[in-house]
Amino acid sequence: MPVFTSRRSLILGGAAALGLPLLPRRARAADAWPTKPVKFIVPFAAGGTTDILARVVAAKVSEEYGQQFIVENKPGAGGNIAADFVAKADPDGYTFLVGTPGTHAINKYVFKSMAYDPIKDLAPVIIIARVPNLFSVTNALPVKNVAEFIALAKSKPGEFFYGTPGLGSTAHVSTELFKSMTGVNIVHVPYKGSAPALTDLIAGRVHLMIDNLPAAQPFAESNSIRPIAVSTATRWPLMPDIPTIAEAGVPGYEAASWFTIAAPAKTPMDMINKLNASVEKFIKSEDGTARLRKLGAEPAGGSPEAMQAYVIAETEKWGKVAQFAGIKPE
Repeated sequence: MPVFTSRRSLILGGAAALGLPLLPRRARAADAWPTKPVKFIVPFAAGGTTDILARVVAAKVSEEYGQQFIVENKPGAGGNIAADFVAKADPDGYTFLVGTPGTHAINKYVFKSMAYDPIKDLAPVIIIARVPNLFSVTNALPVKNVAEFIALAKSKPGEFFYGTPGLGSTAHVSTELFKSMTGVNIVHVPYKGSAPALTDLIAGRVHLMIDNLPAAQPFAESNSIRPIAVSTATRWPLMPDIPTIAEAGVPGYEAASWFTIAAPAKTPMDMINKLNASVEKFIKSEDGTARLRKLGAEPAGGSPEAMQAYVIAETEKWGKVAQFAGIKPE
């Protein structure tokens, strides 16, 4: 009876005869990855911070691998539509989510029905960057720093209004964190995005915002609003004269938006590690750091395990703030 030997058997047999190591099939697949276009799913419309950061990273890794990384926008439900799409995608290394605090940590406290579990259904890849929030007041308000604002707000409880891009936004929970740590009584006015909220801050219809730096910075630089602090633990390198909220009278205060890459659960770890290394190399390079800072973002990086630990810590932190603020899933 003739013996038929497959081409694969001959190759493996030859490798063994030469004393070469036999790599697992998954490792060989990762070495070749990507062999076709890769999708970065963005949970918001084009033009926002998430979309811009995704496109900057996608362009760089496309260049590195000689394979297209395509940014696809799937807005809706505070990012849940995109996150659920990625959570249910094939875990083959060709679909990734560019996530935010909403998709990973806050939405569970805002939305009654969540079709995915951020921890169980999404595998961490890397934190691309953190974005400070800028504490700004309307020019009509007679305060020059955080301590003066706290004193004024406590002297007139319930008389000052703060704007946000919407319920559950980082601006919302960051301001509620500020309230919980200072005891001020200020009233939330949610808008449908940063632009209309900032318009009313300029006009004095709301009195303060603690909103993402990229959205607020142009108005601060044109003196349309008065920036008095940043929300991160350290000062923003491009605005070094503006103190942190912690420095300015609220010790321990820290809040930021952050932007991540995540994959469907069960995506091979070697593919995740390969993408992690590429993004880390870019964002920590001189060019990458400069480009991100120009967008108002500070490079983060780190391992997938570090991202997972950070997401869990942020989820617990914002859960406490949601409870304080009385935020109920709707």
